[in-house]
Amino acid sequence: MASVPRCRSSNLVQVTAAKASTPKPSEMELPPQLRQAAPLHLREVVGTQRIARGDIVSPLSPASQPFDLMGVAFQNASGDRTTVQDFIGDDTDAALIMHEGCVATEWYSSNMTPTSNHGLASLSRNLIASSIAILAEQKKLELDAPVQSYIPEMSNSGFAGATIRQLLDMRSGVTSSVYQAFQSMGWAPPNEANPSPPDGLHELLLALPKQVEHGGPFKYRTGDTDLLGWVCERVTGQTLADVVSRLVWQPMGAQQDADIMLHNRVPLYSGGMAATLRDAARFGCLWLNEGAVNGQQIVPAAFVHTARHGDQAAQDAFLKSAAPGNKQFFGMLASPGKLYKNQTWNLDEQRGTILMYGAQGQFIYIDPPAQLVCTVMSHWPGPFIPERVQGWLNAFEAVRAKLAPDS
Repeated sequence: MASVPRCRSSNLVQVTAAKASTPKPSEMELPPQLRQAAPLHLREVVGTQRIARGDIVSPLSPASQPFDLMGVAFQNASGDRTTVQDFIGDDTDAALIMHEGCVATEWYSSNMTPTSNHGLASLSRNLIASSIAILAEQKKLELDAPVQSYIPEMSNSGFAGATIRQLLDMRSGVTSSVYQAFQSMGWAPPNEANPSPPDGLHELLLALPKQVEHGGPFKYRTGDTDLLGWVCERVTGQTLADVVSRLVWQPMGAQQDADIMLHNRVPLYSGGMAATLRDAARFGCLWLNEGAVNGQQIVPAAFVHTARHGDQAAQDAFLKSAAPGNKQFFGMLASPGKLYKNQTWNLDEQRGTILMYGAQGQFIYIDPPAQLVCTVMSHWPGPFIPERVQGWLNAFEAVRAKLAPDS
């Protein structure tokens, strides 16, 4: 098979991914207008607000030697030998590999260009978590304070008593899903489970009932992150877009404005952001470098360190969540040494390897010992396709073995 041209500088070559069979969608469908538009066309189907970049751009320099990402061989989820070239299919939009601070490989399909803003989905959660950590460092909030300290209306809600730290670790006692959020924002129709959805995301958060005690087992809860985004707005008096711009996007040196989806001036906090591939990689490098860029500390280093290495409480909460009868859709990652902390998936608490994952195949994989950041953007037909997720995780490990065999 002919090799795919690689992009090693700002003069990027557009290439088309090899065709492959499309995986079946998962059980949780996306709303039709968002699924059909794909993450590259959010501005065309929903309202958005700009997350402004600053005046200084952090450079991304090419590596001295090119790296053949497409030729990397690994085992797919079925145990069969394959290569990235054969695995990516026609629903992968772009990939960028950063090694030791340099761009080892930058690749785009014909769907996307270097200036395209691509939906981040739940990678948005990590930008919110970073903002919360910075606000805590600035003494604007306390991580162990209950959420009603900052949003008094929550005093009579199911979230009453849940702390900011519990929300960061998805350990509130309130079950919620992104589909409920879509329904409240008018982007998905009512269904049997939710025949009369609240009119608005804030109204949904106020109406969700408490089902178990706060601080129990981990469960993937969209509402926990949505509430963190609302807290960011309340403690600053700014929109979330302006908070993320001021605290993270500008200081890290983003090259382009990002976007966030809106409905009636309220953002989809937990999954509504969109950015370029390069700026997503810059954010990954920020976390690789313990929250610092060019010697300037942006995200508190202790917050990043805890996400990388976790704590016993988070590990226990995650393992309990994967017990029989309480399977998570990320249950495949639930094994000793793997956990969820500070809105981040931990793949190896000894190495400090972490994963930021968003629906439809958005990845930022960070391995500190190898000084490696792998960023992938996709438009899968469903939010979570286990064999595709496991395949990419195996591919990232193979990339690590190639670029940093002694790490």
